[in-house]
Amino acid sequence: MDNLKIYIIHYKGYKDRKIHIDRMLKNIKIPYEFIEKYDKEELTDELKFKTYEDSEEKFNHKVKLWGNRANKYYKLRDSEISVAVKFVETFKKIQKDKYKYSLIIEDDVIPLYDNYLKKIQKLIKTGKKWDLMFIGEGMSKGFRNNKLGFKRYMPFLKSLKIDHPATNTTDALIVNNNCIDLLLEDLTPMNLVIDWELAYQFYIKDMNIHWSKKSIFTQGSKNNTFISLMRE
Repeated sequence: MDNLKIYIIHYKGYKDRKIHIDRMLKNIKIPYEFIEKYDKEELTDELKFKTYEDSEEKFNHKVKLWGNRANKYYKLRDSEISVAVKFVETFKKIQKDKYKYSLIIEDDVIPLYDNYLKKIQKLIKTGKKWDLMFIGEGMSKGFRNNKLGFKRYMPFLKSLKIDHPATNTTDALIVNNNCIDLLLEDLTPMNLVIDWELAYQFYIKDMNIHWSKKSIFTQGSKNNTFISLMRE
């Protein structure tokens, strides 16, 4: 696929995860790049200020999108700000690189199929118009099935448009380059953790978000394949 590039959100402290991803991608003919600058230990006050604004008022305004499921206000940890910075840098690279599609994965993803790239190709070639597509298991299989609803049983659909809020973690998503300028517009400073901030941005910008009907990846940090330091 000459119209696709893969970006991996990576924390350099997880050396085992980089080995895992390199093994997973080593035989494919698709360019990939680790996004590993700006670890939590490397963040400057200037960069944190540019990327994240600690505002209880703006936090509470944005989470109204989730109704009674909204998180209570809290200040983001450096590890969460680091991930946000890496996503912003990835979006900027996508804007510059000009591939028609970009696959962003976190460094703990595990494919659920040996032919996962063929399944991604089929998702891209469906002909449906979408801005971003979430293809990971995300929160859980149950959460995913509940959000997809009865349409997940329709045999010929490979992806479904999702009502806002439309994110499901950021473990694996495909970005259509056509939407990248809009996505980056007023994205920072953020007030929420990255997946919730993106969900809010998708909503106010009326973006077309799809989920693949079937998960293509799961997360190794959720099934104890990898440890996670995200909460530290």
